[in-house]
Amino acid sequence: MVTQPKSAIIGTAGHVDHGKTTLVKALTGIDTDRLAEEKKRGITIENGFAHLNLPGGARAGIIDVPGHEKFIHNMLAGSGGLDIALLVIAADDGIMPQTKEHLDILSLLNIKKYIVALTKCDLVADEEWLELVTDEIRDLMFRVVKAEVDLIRVSVQTGQGLVELKNRLISLVAEAPPPKAGRNFRLPIDRVFTLIGFGTVVTGTLLEGRVAEGEMATIYPSGISTKIRRIQVHSTPVDLAWPGQRVALNLTGLKKEDLARGDVLATVKSLNPTFMLDVRLSVLSTSPFTVKNGRLVHLYLGTAELLAKVVLMNEVELSAGQSSYAQLRLKKPAVAKKGDRFVIRFYSPMVTVGGGEVLDAQPLKRRRFKSEIIRNFETREMGTSLQRLELAIGERPGTFSNLVDLVSRADLDPAQVKNSVRILTERKVIIPLTPDIFIHRREMTNLTRKMKIILSEYHRFEPSSLGPSLEEIRSRLIPDAASMVSEALFRIFEEQKLTRCESGRLRLASFEPKVDEKENDFIIRLEQLYLEFGWQPPATSAVSPAGDPYSARLRKSAFTSLLRQGRLIYLDELYYLHKVYYDLALQNFRDLAAAGAPVTVAQYRDSLNTSRKVAVALLENFDRAALTVKSGEGRLPTGARKLIKTI
Repeated sequence: MVTQPKSAIIGTAGHVDHGKTTLVKALTGIDTDRLAEEKKRGITIENGFAHLNLPGGARAGIIDVPGHEKFIHNMLAGSGGLDIALLVIAADDGIMPQTKEHLDILSLLNIKKYIVALTKCDLVADEEWLELVTDEIRDLMFRVVKAEVDLIRVSVQTGQGLVELKNRLISLVAEAPPPKAGRNFRLPIDRVFTLIGFGTVVTGTLLEGRVAEGEMATIYPSGISTKIRRIQVHSTPVDLAWPGQRVALNLTGLKKEDLARGDVLATVKSLNPTFMLDVRLSVLSTSPFTVKNGRLVHLYLGTAELLAKVVLMNEVELSAGQSSYAQLRLKKPAVAKKGDRFVIRFYSPMVTVGGGEVLDAQPLKRRRFKSEIIRNFETREMGTSLQRLELAIGERPGTFSNLVDLVSRADLDPAQVKNSVRILTERKVIIPLTPDIFIHRREMTNLTRKMKIILSEYHRFEPSSLGPSLEEIRSRLIPDAASMVSEALFRIFEEQKLTRCESGRLRLASFEPKVDEKENDFIIRLEQLYLEFGWQPPATSAVSPAGDPYSARLRKSAFTSLLRQGRLIYLDELYYLHKVYYDLALQNFRDLAAAGAPVTVAQYRDSLNTSRKVAVALLENFDRAALTVKSGEGRLPTGARKLIKTI
């Protein structure tokens, strides 16, 4: 069994020109500034990547983010999936605007482990100044992080504190919990480029699941399929990459233009694009702005930057430090999972104002100030696995969730879903329609009530009819459901003695068709007609009670009654046959086939002294009833079977 290696992602943060890139190079020997423009200007523009060697040969990834306020979008793209934040503050400057904004962003992304590197200590000879800066930093960290944080004084020029800082980072990596494993892998893409001789390459932090060379994958939200040709972790070729690692993947069948930062590479059919997200939204306690309902914001989710409208569920606006349930309605599709963190910045002015956590990545459109909807938000945020699964099944009537859908919508692993389904079934909270399709008892009650209304109305207007056809009921009751679902529902109705199904028609179990004197007279005459004509029956359209203004209704009810009693047999749209002649016709076929040769249509027609159309209708009826089987130009009997009556 392959063991998951120890890994973690360290991300730098801090104001421009406070020495983040220089510090990373001193710790790892890797210069993360790779662009000519970065070399020329002396500042980081795009995210850079390095790795820190760990004891035992493992490596931790390092993402070096830009500190300039103009490139905050790049910083946000690099901060998803961080395990440890290395906040860099220059001793000669102290806390600066981007120090605070970066720290706010890290807190919104729920980063738990921090270490502060107080850089450029060689430029400050005044110990009192260093103590003052240190106290300010500790006060800031405690207000934002709500905990004591290690602060190490360093100087790249003199080497002060570098060994201590490196050792402390290694310790924090060792303390970091293993990343979420999961059955499916997910990689938000932060870089796309082309290598000559290899093709398209993407990089990112593997958030969950493991990915293997040769595996098929999908680009979301576009849905484009691809195959993983090669994998590298920290520039080293591997066959398998694990969650928590910085990964480069060489993809087949794609051009660079097919992809962009913000896309997500993931296991096939593991994600669903959405234009809405249900979230818990919090505004920073230091925000000078409120977030009003309907406000347009920049949403930073994974490596994606999107425009979204904020719809507050139970508030008119949120002030500094306040929190609320909300729905984010996106201008473009995105993919996410429950528990993903996000950040919002105002469209104008461009400042970070808040963020939060995704509660439902496939929501319905929500209405505001509805107590039931608020309770559902609470269940998604804090509910047990049973409560979340029940909500996932009951919230979307008419969709009839299967196990695969429930794993995604309830954000539970397959084992949890199966166990929860078993418990909810035992408690009769949900009802299985098939081994993996379920309905909530509340929806079952509603469908039962609706079914009774439909049938009662039909019986009132058609008292002599057996009831509507199964297809008619299905189209009115559950028009979007699969046939296996409707069959299961009809079976449950019958088992509960609510309905009866005869001749492909459904009626209430308490209902019996009523035949009046006029109808009864026509039924007698109709049966006598088919007995007289034998194997040369009239076309159905030619049969009507002459002179009766209700001939169509009478004909329909009479045929239905005779069919229900089994005295007439339906052959096709054109012909019926009396049961006496149907049985004789079947025996006649078996007698002809006794010679061992297939019976042709012509032979059968002549033996009955009927028309070719009637002979074909009879033989096709036998085929449908599995009484005969085609053999060459003719038919043979399939063997002794109970006669199946069809309509």
